[in-house]
Amino acid sequence: MHAPGEALRFPGRIGLGTWQMGQSAAQRSREVAAVEHALATGYRLIDTAEMYGDGSAERIVGGALKHFGAARRSELFIVSKVLPDNATRAGTARACEASIARMGCEYLDLYLLHWPGPHRFSETLRGFGDLLRRGLIRHCGVSNLDLGQLQGWLEAERSLGLPTHTQCNQLYYCPEARGIEFALLPWQRSQGIQTMAYSPLGSGRLVRNPALAQIGRARGVSAAQIALAWCVREPDVVAIPKSIDSQRLDENLHAAQLRLSATELQQVDRAFPPPRSQQPLEMI
Repeated sequence: MHAPGEALRFPGRIGLGTWQMGQSAAQRSREVAAVEHALATGYRLIDTAEMYGDGSAERIVGGALKHFGAARRSELFIVSKVLPDNATRAGTARACEASIARMGCEYLDLYLLHWPGPHRFSETLRGFGDLLRRGLIRHCGVSNLDLGQLQGWLEAERSLGLPTHTQCNQLYYCPEARGIEFALLPWQRSQGIQTMAYSPLGSGRLVRNPALAQIGRARGVSAAQIALAWCVREPDVVAIPKSIDSQRLDENLHAAQLRLSATELQQVDRAFPPPRSQQPLEMI
């Protein structure tokens, strides 16, 4: 179990995202089975949010956790997020309690502000502080904050003297969305803030990308695996692709073992040129 104030350590480079789960009752059993399969085959990082399926994605995770076993909770790293509209001090606590209840997971390893909203960062941070002191979360962080917003967040955090500090910003990042590389990612590295890449396959588009497929054929792997290996090529980035197909889940997890060569990285750069100037933060 992680204690507040400890360094943030993810259990592996590839986790399971659950965005778009919980939107169809007809898919529920298949989605629960997919999360169960992911846990059985070695996934230990699970990302979700109260927004996904209006809480249904968290219930799907909870269904899979029952099968996994409450006694094994400490093996997992579970992430959820509070909606900006709920992110007052009291609202953050209520939202977290509801997320934990839907999943039946006792506590969250990491709790994030989903994106900037109407409430002051200090209000959300006070809510995070309350949750840390109650042992309901182990770490807190943010999602979809650009450089200026993240600097403001950290300034508010320092002023409050919380028992932990932000060590993660969850961002849209993949070969075709590299805007964070120009300024945000380097600054985060200077501050010891890790990146959790959501939609690392570009909402599925990169699975069929010809340039990535060509690189993959030479290695005997898929375009998706090349995209994921590219995403986690640096040690401070983890990726959370979503799938409910067992074969793709297995392939995604195994992508963490791939190490791209300098030549392969140059091929990706040619197909998806890195930014040369400041770009707006991309959110999907």
